[in-house]
Formats: sequence, structure tokens, C-alpha cells
Amino acid sequence: RNNDKKILWDATKRNENGKAKILDVVVVGCGLPKANIGWFHLMQLLQMPNVQIRAVVEPYYLDRERCPHPPPSFVDFMGTLVDMDIPCYYHVGQLEPFRRPTLCILSGRTSENPKFFRECLGLGATHIYLEAPGAPTVSQLREMKTLADTRGVRVYMGYQTLAAKYVENAVALSRSIPNSHVFFCHNDTNQSADLHKIFFRHPEGLLRSMASYDLAILVSQYKVTANLIEKFKVNTNRLFSERKTFRNNAQGKELTDYSRVAFKITTKKGQHVSVMADRCGGLVSFAVVKNHKGEEIRRFESHDQSEVSGVRRQIKEDKEMNRQFIVRAAF
Repeated sequence: RNNDKKILWDATKRNENGKAKILDVVVVGCGLPKANIGWFHLMQLLQMPNVQIRAVVEPYYLDRERCPHPPPSFVDFMGTLVDMDIPCYYHVGQLEPFRRPTLCILSGRTSENPKFFRECLGLGATHIYLEAPGAPTVSQLREMKTLADTRGVRVYMGYQTLAAKYVENAVALSRSIPNSHVFFCHNDTNQSADLHKIFFRHPEGLLRSMASYDLAILVSQYKVTANLIEKFKVNTNRLFSERKTFRNNAQGKELTDYSRVAFKITTKKGQHVSVMADRCGGLVSFAVVKNHKGEEIRRFESHDQSEVSGVRRQIKEDKEMNRQFIVRAAF
């Protein structure tokens, strides 16, 4: 925690002394330190000399009615931000309208993103960064796009996997091999005992959350669209696809979703691409390029053995840190 404070104070000093053009940024959905992606983005942004954090909005932990007793780590972190003169609010509507170019980073729950999106546009945001998948449904995303286009606002979706070296290498090789077949395996580091928490944290489902990163690869790199799909086949072998049902007794709700799923897409143009997403698959994700006979040409992994050892060491040293932050940072 002391190291976090040092990073924050160093960041303040750099912002005060920096001469670069400053961009105002508002983080919506900060969450808990070391646990939520909003906090992770905030820590990165505070180290950038051309960024000025205008405000932090945390709709749950700063709302006294919804969360009367926030965790000590959160209280301590908010205190540090206030000491840095960074305003902290529980509602976007508490902010004054933006008078300078402003980027809003929306890192709250997927179900709340459309509301946050409209509120930030209403305040005059010029740019918005959305965590994937951005909204629970495609129709909501289309409405959000139309609204942003009308106001001339640039919107970005955070698909970090697209920039991973192993993905770039696999895409490049597959394009050089006629009638190649690419298999992308996206693994996550959750424990099976925590799956019930993951299911209710992402009620939109695995395909719209975790697997959306891989679908983004198919769309952007292979131009796969719904109207071009000739055949969609799920691998029903339990080693590749598994559905589970969990019940939240406190909410009286039941959710059924995939803990892992694998499928193959064949397009009308003769392309063959496969995806597997496994919430408990481990540290290493990978991509396999095959020729038209199904023979493996090359396998590209997200981390080599040295990087895996480093990730495991960091996980062991900092048990409070979200494992996926450490894994992604090593891409």
C-alpha cells in the first residue's frame, strides 16, 4: 500500500512539472485496489505525465446507502486520492460539465455501462473508453454508437488481446499459408471454487465477456461477420466445453453459463477459425496455425517459460493483486 502511495505522489509531481499537453481523464468504476480493472487503469494513468485525473467515480463503494462500510483498503486509497486533490464521487451526475477535451474510462459492471455512457456524453466527454463487451446486448451497443456519432465523440473498446505478440505472430503466419486454420485458446487464471462469483460478476455470459476478446480478433483480423458464417460448430467434448449452473441464494437468482467453451467457424469464403475460452485454463494462452490438412505448422504462446516463472513469482509475492493484471502485463 505504501508503494501505491509512492506511485501516486510521484505521478502528481510529474504532472505538475510536465510541459506536455494535458488530457483530462475521468475514471468511472474504480472498484477496489488491486482487484478491479478501474483501479488498474487509474494506477497506469497516474504515471503518465500528459494525463490529469479530473475525477474518480465509484458508484458502489462510495455510496453510503449501498455500501455503508467499505473495505479499509478502499478507504485508505480514496484518502490518498483526496490528498492529491483528485475529487471522488459516487455518481457521474455530481461532476461539473467538461470544458476541455475529456476522456471517460468506463470500468463498471457491463450492465451499468450504457447508463454511464449517456451520462458522460451529457457532460461533454470528447472520448470514451469502454471495457469489453461494452454493453449487455448488441442493440444497446448500436444505440450507444449512434448517440456518439451524432455528437462526434470517439469511442474505443479495450480489446487488449489484439495487441498481444502471440496473436500478431499467429495472424501473420496464417495469412501466408493458403487455406490455413487458426485455433485461438484464451485461458484465464480463475480457480474452479470461484466460478460462482465469476458467473454473477459477468451475468452477460462467457461469450459476451471473456470470449469477446477472441471474437474481436476474428472480426478485425479475418473479417468474420455474422452474415459470412457458413457453419458454426461447438465442440461438445466436456474437455473443451462445459456448462454449469449456480444459484445466488441472497438474490434468489440462478445462472447457467459456460465455464469453458470451444467452437469452430467456417465462412462462406472458405476460412476456418476456432476459438476456445476457458475461465480456469491457467496462465498461458496460445494460438495454433494449421495447414489445409489439419497439420500443425506452429504454436505461439502468450508467455515463455521465463515469463511464466516471473508471473508465478509475482502472484506468490502479492496475493492481493488480481492475477489477471499480472498475466496481462507480461503479454
